[in-house]
Amino acid sequence: MRIGHLVILSTLCFVSACAERTPGAHEKDAAEERSVARPDNALLAEWSGPYGGVPAFDKMDLAVLKPALEYGMQAQLSELDAIAGNPQPATFENTIVAMEKAGQDLDRVFTYYGIWRANLSSPEFREIQQEMAPKLSEFFSRINQNEQLYARVRAVYEARED
Repeated sequence: MRIGHLVILSTLCFVSACAERTPGAHEKDAAEERSVARPDNALLAEWSGPYGGVPAFDKMDLAVLKPALEYGMQAQLSELDAIAGNPQPATFENTIVAMEKAGQDLDRVFTYYGIWRANLSSPEFREIQQEMAPKLSEFFSRINQNEQLYARVRAVYEARED
């Protein structure tokens, strides 16, 4: 299990229980709004090569970092909304495994982001980092505070003996 998903899962498991509710029209509209076409962006491309694929370091371009982050966040929120809104009863497979598989585009972008942050930091990168910090914070908050997703994770947890 990836560390980011462990953090999300553990946060969801320990957040206080929220009342279950049916998503309102505004929440459905927000989910549809996040569903956008995948841009042609080297930072989003699936990795190829040995070891199950490696990042395309030769195609790293700081100019496409922000759009890649924004798309990755939108895509993952859309994937998690689909999991949260699944009408089937929550199971380990359709909730936990599905959450683990969600956000692969953003995981790839975060690999490049981490390289820029740790090894290739520049004034241009730090400007993007400063601009994206509140957006990333809001993104993680939307996941951690997703009541429907929490309810599904809780249902799986409570049925663990079954």
